[in-house]
Amino acid sequence: MTGTVRELAAAFSTRVVRELSKPHPALWARERVLPVAELVDGDVPLSLAFEAAHEQLASTYRCEYVYKSAVIKQAIDTEPPAHAMTGLPVFLSIADVVVAGEAASAFEIKTDLDSFSRLDLQVLSYSRCFEYVHVVTSESKAARVLDAVPEHVGVLALDEGSSTLTTVRPASGGHSRLDPVSLFRVLRQSERLAVLHRQRGYTADVPSALLYRRTAELFTSLPIDAAYQEFVTELRHRDARQRAAAAAAALPASLAAAGAGLTLSAIAWHRLGQLLQKPVAQLANTTHDWAA
Repeated sequence: MTGTVRELAAAFSTRVVRELSKPHPALWARERVLPVAELVDGDVPLSLAFEAAHEQLASTYRCEYVYKSAVIKQAIDTEPPAHAMTGLPVFLSIADVVVAGEAASAFEIKTDLDSFSRLDLQVLSYSRCFEYVHVVTSESKAARVLDAVPEHVGVLALDEGSSTLTTVRPASGGHSRLDPVSLFRVLRQSERLAVLHRQRGYTADVPSALLYRRTAELFTSLPIDAAYQEFVTELRHRDARQRAAAAAAALPASLAAAGAGLTLSAIAWHRLGQLLQKPVAQLANTTHDWAA
C-alpha cells in the first residue's frame, strides 16, 4: 500500500503538473500519472481521477501535499480573493504556503515524517515578513509544536479523520517583529517601484545597475505600518493575470496546491485544463502522445 500511495503522491508534484501543460508531455510524466488514472473507470475524466487519488492520500498517506491542500482550501474558502503561494523564499527559509488577502500569513508544515531541526530558523524568517505565522502539523504532534515555538505563532492540526484543520492556538498579530529589509527582498522590482510610486511619487531616476540600492533605501525609510500594508497588497495582486488563466482552466480542488506553485502562460493553463477533461481511457497508453 505504501508504495502505491507514494506513486499517487508523486503525480501531484509541481514538476509533473507543469509537464502536463506542455503540448506533448514527456513519457516520464505520463508514467507518473498512470497510477492516478487507474483508480477510476475509463470514461471518467482525469480531473476526477486526481480527486480520487487525493482522497486516498488524505485517508492513508498524509504527505506534505495533503497538508498544503488543506491550508489552501481553508484560506480560499474563508477569503476567496486571497492569493495562495507555495515555495516562497522568505529571509533564510522557504515558506511552504503563503496566503495574502486582507492580511498575510505564512505556514510551515510539519508532518509526522518531519523533524523540528530547522523550525526555529523557519519561524524567525517568517516572523520578519508576515504578521501571522502558523505551524501546521498532525494532531499527535500539536502539543510538541506548542512547546517548540514562540507564543505569537499559531498552531493548526490536521484532523485524523478528515482534511479539516483545527486551530490549536491562533496566531497573534502585530508589526513589531517585521523587518523592512526582509519585506523588500520578498518583493519583485516592479512591485517595489509600484509601492514607492504610491508612497513617494517615485519613478526610476538612476541607471538599472543602481536601482536595487536606490529602491532599498527608499523602501526601508517608509513607516513599517505603511510598508507592510503595501507589501501585503502587492502579494495579493501578484500574478493576477496568470491566476485568472488558471481559474479559467478549472483545475480540480485536488490540484490547487500544485497550481499555486506554477508559473504558466495562459495557453499552457488552457492546455492543462483540456487534458484534465479527457477520459482516462484516452491516456492509459503511455506509449501514445497525450497532445491536448
